[in-house]
Amino acid sequence: MSEFVGNICDLPPELQHEILSKLTDVNDIQSAINTCPQWHDILEYRKTAMLFAKVLPIMIEKGSYCGSIENMLLLRQVSKDWKRETDRQLSLYPFGYFLGDEGKGYHFSEVEEIQKFLTHASTFPDGANPILGNALSLSIADHEDMAPVFHLIRQYGTYIKTISLGYGNDNFPLNQLQSLLNLLPNVEWLIICVRVENWNEVEAPGLPPLPLLTKLTLEIEDSDDIIGPNYIEQRQLFIGSLVAAYGPQLESISCSPILLRVESISDLLPNLTSLEIDEGYTYTSFTNEDVHTLTQSGWELKCLQIGRFGKSPIQCSTELMGMLNNFSETLVTLDLSLQLDRWIDPSRLLVFPCLEIVKLRVSSTFDVLPEWMKDWLSTFSVVCPNLKKLKILTEGTMMNNAVSHHHQLQFEEMKNVFPHLLDLVFIPSPFTDRHDEFHYDIDDDVDNDAMI
Repeated sequence: MSEFVGNICDLPPELQHEILSKLTDVNDIQSAINTCPQWHDILEYRKTAMLFAKVLPIMIEKGSYCGSIENMLLLRQVSKDWKRETDRQLSLYPFGYFLGDEGKGYHFSEVEEIQKFLTHASTFPDGANPILGNALSLSIADHEDMAPVFHLIRQYGTYIKTISLGYGNDNFPLNQLQSLLNLLPNVEWLIICVRVENWNEVEAPGLPPLPLLTKLTLEIEDSDDIIGPNYIEQRQLFIGSLVAAYGPQLESISCSPILLRVESISDLLPNLTSLEIDEGYTYTSFTNEDVHTLTQSGWELKCLQIGRFGKSPIQCSTELMGMLNNFSETLVTLDLSLQLDRWIDPSRLLVFPCLEIVKLRVSSTFDVLPEWMKDWLSTFSVVCPNLKKLKILTEGTMMNNAVSHHHQLQFEEMKNVFPHLLDLVFIPSPFTDRHDEFHYDIDDDVDNDAMI
């Protein structure tokens, strides 16, 4: 009878090695390494792989060596562990590497591009995934020749985790949407980008279950000749049908303000933690009623973004600050476009203990920005005790070339607002000489030059 072993450390070293080699999670490997000298020696060869899994996300965030897809492809060739972690990061940031520019990576706008890709993919071994990053973007204007699209999705749809669907300038083919989604059972992020001319029959068809879907982006561009009496209702119907189908599982959604006007929207999105409201290329602006809807939503948002430069900013008001206070316990990232036309006391804000990143785009028609900034920055040091990054872009008549130097001197005095402030950067925005950017970086480990 074999002798009973009561402790794993009593096993022969080769068996311990075999058991510990099954660990794949970085934290589990680290815990095992720190358990005892014997396990440390057994797992010494895993240290490099473990360190890589921890360092790679930081390298991507800093935009250093990993800023190009070419370098990421080189990292994949080092080892199986490096390949696994590199592929995971590529899936997390598909737009950074594959879908950011038309015609680059896995963005197909012509049927011929799909046919060329399929020909190349046919040379791969059986079962191989030719879609690196598991992300695909389709913007085929010719709806009469969708066969190659379905051939592509039918063959590789199970690999796709991020899909962007845009179909040029024609009417949105909702019947095609249902058929395509049926072939994408593992999609986690669904992006629908369309410019539509005709909103008759806009209700989405019966949509298939997508059990892994947690993120939805709707970018709907309007044209000048479709504004009519049922404009809002038509879009509500389409957006509402998508949210009704997938709302309970969604954690993140990006849409125009019409989203907030869908009936019982907070009930349809019970698990929402990330919200982006962007009017984009529509004719719908963020209103006080939308502020009220957010205030009453009951969501526990971690990320909130409203608006962008070049579109209608939100009026800075006591109602807006009250809405933000509803998320004071949960917000980690805040991104707002503000219109500053009157003084608002920033002391109305509650403490935001989790808030780490703030980006403000401020427009104004009068010269109060320096004083406003001083008061608000002083408030940030109190209400955001764990703030790491603060970025402020300004636009308005007060920020012209004649006064920029004067304002720069005033902003230089603000370095003492945060006792641990690393640096203050004052540069003109590259987009226009009417924009100025003030970027405060409060993370001592961050390279300011890399972030400008």
